[in-house]
Amino acid sequence: MLERIARVRQILKERPVIPAIRTGRDITRLFKGAPRCVFVLESSILDLQKNVAQLSEAGHVVFVHVDLVEGLKTDSAGIHYLVDTIAPHGVISTHRTVLEWAKKAGLLRVLRVFLLDSEALRKGRDLAAQSMPDFVEVLPALSVPLLPERMLKDMAVPLIAGGLVTEIGEVHSILKRGAVGVSTSQSVLW
Repeated sequence: MLERIARVRQILKERPVIPAIRTGRDITRLFKGAPRCVFVLESSILDLQKNVAQLSEAGHVVFVHVDLVEGLKTDSAGIHYLVDTIAPHGVISTHRTVLEWAKKAGLLRVLRVFLLDSEALRKGRDLAAQSMPDFVEVLPALSVPLLPERMLKDMAVPLIAGGLVTEIGEVHSILKRGAVGVSTSQSVLW
């Protein structure tokens, strides 16, 4: 597991912008170029296997946001189905139990936290401490440059920022604050 985390961190060091895929057209844009981390945010159980296989075959490290896959129940059986049939490298979820099942199944894990207010930040930090994901993704990404440094360091795992990023300058300001990656569906930033 540590070797896979190190690979992800190396990829993010070289290419910190993470494509957040929502459509099949987004996938075809990623066939050319160097391997990178990719977040599959929306999909159906009907096309997920094909999409993950195409991305993996192109050398990408694929994380599936399991809470958003139509037709996939996010329980133990659903995670085992995901591992056995779909074979992503990791999962994204807002739920601790999903991350625990994913850990037992040998998947990399991203905890997604929505920073609505200071209480949401506290709960996200507590959830990260309890579930010990490999990465924490905070949304919206544009909040990261505004947070006090101590709050960013409190997460205790590598931070990814996602959502509302539309310009390369925003990516740079987020990375300067210590985030290891920035996820975005804006293909011009990939």
